[in-house]
Amino acid sequence: MTTLVLMRHGVAEGDHPGGDGARRLTAHGREQARRAAAGLVALGVHPDVVVTSPLVRCVQTADLVGAAAACPVEHDRRLAPGMTADDLLEIVIAHPDADVLLACSHQPGLTYALSDLTGCGYLEFKRPGVAVITLDVPRPGGGTLAAVLPPRILRAAG
Repeated sequence: MTTLVLMRHGVAEGDHPGGDGARRLTAHGREQARRAAAGLVALGVHPDVVVTSPLVRCVQTADLVGAAAACPVEHDRRLAPGMTADDLLEIVIAHPDADVLLACSHQPGLTYALSDLTGCGYLEFKRPGVAVITLDVPRPGGGTLAAVLPPRILRAAG
């Protein structure tokens, strides 16, 4: 059994001359992501590894989580916009020693993947919100939604 934590990146700047992939977190977004990361740890969510989309805003968010949880951060293009539940499952399977894996990605892929993995319907991910899935079997429908942690709850816990 694996605990899969899905996290949306923090609030990012608007248009960037370098394109969508270069958009960084705003100062407010960095602070929110830092507090969300601290909140995750305070609530007992200790990822063994954080895997992130290579887009800058996700990398910045994931680095804050990795620092708070004292765990490694890996970049994976499968978590870029367009990510699917199958992409997430491939990542989980590639990390057999991770009891808790946190994946930092984008909307709407997070919502669709959560629905495909748990059958829970469509839940919107606020920035930087989290959903925790207990994944009994690494396949669509193989997970159970254990918790939804909106940003305000994470900030309060942190």
